[in-house]
Amino acid sequence: MEAITAIATTITTLIFGEALKEGGKALGKSASDKIAQLVTNIRQRFKESGTEGLLTRAEKQPTESNIAIVEAELITQMNENEAFVSHLKELLQQLEKLGVNRQEMVSGVRANSLEVKGDMTQETSKGGSQVMATDLDIAGDVKIDGNLTQKS
Repeated sequence: MEAITAIATTITTLIFGEALKEGGKALGKSASDKIAQLVTNIRQRFKESGTEGLLTRAEKQPTESNIAIVEAELITQMNENEAFVSHLKELLQQLEKLGVNRQEMVSGVRANSLEVKGDMTQETSKGGSQVMATDLDIAGDVKIDGNLTQKS
């Protein structure tokens, strides 16, 4: 199973990403509807646990810290409910079928050290989510010798 952290990062990127800020124009109606369904499901789950206010605050003020709080709560909710995780994964798969891009560059790395040489770029033209690095467990040094770039 994919790491819950990676799924949560993908979801928060979709929900709070630039494509949705532009009214979902780049995504198309079907994809925008699926993302709305995703938000509705998350809102319901948060409401049941008494944490819906976190999502509402991040929607009204999508600061980096508010989004990070939503992502942390989403991870908590996902850790507590396997059926919820399965449903979210299904919605993400449906979005991928609709052409919403999902890119992960470095994910799930477990190592004593990590060294990246050269430039790394992610580019999407149709909206979606880009995750540069997530779910890393590096015991020692991390060295990046180059530029890490995300473009949409």
